[in-house]
Amino acid sequence: MNLLLSRRFFLKKLSELVNGIGISFVFLPLLNCERDWVISPSLKGEYIELDLTNEKSDVLGLPVLNFVGSGVTKQFNQINYGIPLIIVRIKKEGKEDDFRCFSGMCTHDQCFGKDKVRAPLKIETIGSNKVCRVVCTCHGSEFDLLNNGVVLKGPAEKPLREFKCEFNSNKNTIKIFF
Repeated sequence: MNLLLSRRFFLKKLSELVNGIGISFVFLPLLNCERDWVISPSLKGEYIELDLTNEKSDVLGLPVLNFVGSGVTKQFNQINYGIPLIIVRIKKEGKEDDFRCFSGMCTHDQCFGKDKVRAPLKIETIGSNKVCRVVCTCHGSEFDLLNNGVVLKGPAEKPLREFKCEFNSNKNTIKIFF
């Protein structure tokens, strides 16, 4: 009788263990993906240097990044898992030129691509605030690139992932760190 109880007990515990492992395989990857967008990436000290001289607008095909609020999407296999980046020219207090670089993946439903999350074309004024709006065409989420990629309009609830970048005005290049 003890052998039967031990076997039942063992099989019950084994079943619980297998269920726990199965659930872990389903939910842990989702939690890790979520964490990627919440925690800023640790920089490896590597960068890509992009020459801005011949960069053209995604929409108009004209030279871009020459004026404040203009942007371009670029894809690099080494950065952001190959997901396009949005590079936008902004002006910060006390600086002549400044740029920001964000992931082109919407934080709502992970939509990405040049046809989904397009680079901005201008800076707008909403009330007394200036914004550089990026719209995800999947579900209508809007983000402000002047203010760290914060959400202007949902359904997204989290800002776009930002990458550190530095502009060299002498060479007209931008370094994007990853």
